Amino acid sequence: MSEAALTPRRMKDLDELCSRLGLNCGRMSLVNEALTHSSHAVENTGLKDYEKLEFFGDAVLKFVVSEYLLDRFPTYMEGQLTEIRAVLVSDKVLAEIAREINLDKYILLGRQVQMRPSIMADCLEALIGAAYQDLGLFPVQNLIVRLFGSHATEVDRDGTYENHKAILQEYTQGRAQGLPIYTVLNSEGPAHQPTFTIAVSIAGDAIATGTGPSKKQAEQEAARLAFEKLKEKEL
Repeated sequence: MSEAALTPRRMKDLDELCSRLGLNCGRMSLVNEALTHSSHAVENTGLKDYEKLEFFGDAVLKFVVSEYLLDRFPTYMEGQLTEIRAVLVSDKVLAEIAREINLDKYILLGRQVQMRPSIMADCLEALIGAAYQDLGLFPVQNLIVRLFGSHATEVDRDGTYENHKAILQEYTQGRAQGLPIYTVLNSEGPAHQPTFTIAVSIAGDAIATGTGPSKKQAEQEAARLAFEKLKEKEL
């Protein structure tokens, strides 16, 4: 489908997505293809689905992540880098990043298909492939580093990846305790190397605090500690 065949509303939505991701997309038909599930393509003659772009994006992602990890962890052995990369490019992390950028809002599905984490992961890879074909390597490198950088820190800490905020929220909602509330208590250090301290409260009670080089990482640490405390109380 050419840009001319896309509806004005769809063009506006895709342009908004590209802008939020810092991409100056020129070929919106590629972006649309990257976000079109095969079930939707079957129902709409002339549309291409994301499968080929996903194949290409997977290769681009692994290349960029490999280079990034070599630069970020210069003392690590090949085996360590391979393990971290495997977690970073897994469907679990890809789906989590896709949720962070609200990618599901832009994905086209068939009438009988429901959104799944695996579809979100596939579309993120396809979007990376589309961005590379449209814009080349450097914008895609910047995008991947922005999206995956903080997750690399989380993986490096213990060799696995857990979204502690999601785990804590599922736990509290399952017990009718409401949503965890995160509050910044402190930010110190130079601008290029800050340290944030964030508290997490549940039902008005402060449960734990976490620190980290970004608000996101401090929130994850606070959530991890809060979940551990709540589980200990059950023993």
